[in-house]
Amino acid sequence: WIVLIMIKLSTVLIVTLHCSFYIQSSAQGYVYPGSHWVGNTPVLQFLLKCGLVKQKMNRLSTDDIYPDSDIQTGIQKLQELFELEITGEENFDVKKIVEKNNCGAFRV
Repeated sequence: WIVLIMIKLSTVLIVTLHCSFYIQSSAQGYVYPGSHWVGNTPVLQFLLKCGLVKQKMNRLSTDDIYPDSDIQTGIQKLQELFELEITGEENFDVKKIVEKNNCGAFRV
């Protein structure tokens, strides 16, 4: 009986360890409607890189998730710097600037 119990405990331990590899402590937080994850939003990556959106440093899983309002404000700052119409929208002109990926002299 002891051998059977040891085998079952070993199996449970192996399964538990295997599953724990799929749980990441630093996994991204929940991206809710009206928010964007840095990892799949090029305009947000650019705005953060250039200092047009303040980077979160709370050490939380949601530090890489930003609300629409932060992105809109960052785009407005970008449009002001390039003397474009200030809409806060990711339009063609904003996409062209982001594609160049160069903050240049305007880094904030």
